[in-house]
Amino acid sequence: MTDFGIAIYAACVDFMIRAAALVGATYRDANAFMFFVLWPAVTAALLAVVAWQAVVLRRLRRRVQTAPNSGR
Repeated sequence: MTDFGIAIYAACVDFMIRAAALVGATYRDANAFMFFVLWPAVTAALLAVVAWQAVVLRRLRRRVQTAPNSGR
């Protein structure tokens, strides 16, 4: 398992180095962008999706509770 973890880590670092070189930045800049901009933005977006789904579910539950029985 340790070798697998090291291989995943090395692949991620390699990806970050290549992505940084692609946009003309350093690995350190790309890493900072990922952890200080991208990760919080994705987390906020996922929280917004969860909140939106909760609102939709609440509305659907209210409709089901207030709907007349359909002959059952």
